[in-house]
Order: sequence, then structure tokens, then C-alpha cells
Amino acid sequence: MNTDRWYDRTFQRDPDLIRRRLQAAVLHSNQASLPSKDAARILAPMAPVTPSFWQQACELGTLDEQHRLEAIEQGWSSSWLAALRQHLHLKPAELEPLLAISEATMARRVREQVALDLVASERLDRLVEVISLAYGVFEDPASTEAWLKAPHPLLHQVSPLQHCRTAIGAGQVRRLLQALEQGAPV
Repeated sequence: MNTDRWYDRTFQRDPDLIRRRLQAAVLHSNQASLPSKDAARILAPMAPVTPSFWQQACELGTLDEQHRLEAIEQGWSSSWLAALRQHLHLKPAELEPLLAISEATMARRVREQVALDLVASERLDRLVEVISLAYGVFEDPASTEAWLKAPHPLLHQVSPLQHCRTAIGAGQVRRLLQALEQGAPV
């Protein structure tokens, strides 16, 4: 997997997007959600070695609600669709119900590099937040992917990823991940 090419396409129009958003979040909040050492590392100019999909998802998961809302209203980059399919090994038919976008529309938006609309951007934000939490719990891409795609008994034998089709379902998945992180036997 070459995440460098994906990263270049994602941030081709604005290569410092994440750095500037995180910088704004730190500067405009009363208290930074990141420890100062981590904030300095993330806010530094982008290094020649680009972060992986998983690192990008985690960094985006640290944004505060105001910055997430701005990103949703501006429209998420359609290159995230290809990245999700590549790194979670999803077929377009598996991604379609999660974002409420037809396969043809997904392909066209990726090909034309058109930003996603408000609804699809909000759903994508919800998925990235859950992916970020799951990666924080499992700390390994393969384990994270396996957990997200496996049916879970507490989610009525639906996979956590598929349970994120709605805001309520995503909330249940977030609570399940928080319980796992705290060591609860779930």
C-alpha cells in the first residue's frame, strides 16, 4: 500500500489542512485537548514522510466539534472514499449504505475530485470518528479492521461498521469502544 499517493491526492489542494485546523483548535480553545508534546509534533510543518491513513484518521478524530462541523459544511474530500475502501478493504457496495451514496456517485466524485455533500460528509465524519476510537483501542490496523467488520452480539449481530449507518448506532459503537478501552468485558 502506498499511502503517500493517497495522502498527496487527499491534500493536493491544501497540503497543510490538518496542521492549520489543529493549530486553530489549540489557539482558539481554552484548553488544548492534546498534550503539549503531541500538539507540537502534530502542528509542526508536514514532514517529508507522510502519515498513514490510520494516523490521519486519529488526527482528524482529535479535532473539536466546531472544526469538524466546518469540515462537514465545506464537504469532505472525496478521496477519503477511496482511502476507506483501500484501508478497510471494503467493496463499494459495503460503503454505499454507510454514506447513503450510490456506487456510481461515489466513483464519479472520486474521479472528478468533487467534495462530498453535507449528508455524506457528516456520515463520513461519523465513520472516521469511530475508526479513530477503534484504532485507539486496538492500536493495530489489522485488529481494528477485523473488529469493525465482525458481527458483535451487543450490536444485534451487526458489525460495528454497519451499525454506524445512523447517529444512534454510531453512539452505541462509541460507548462499546469506551467500555473496551476501560477494560469492561464486552
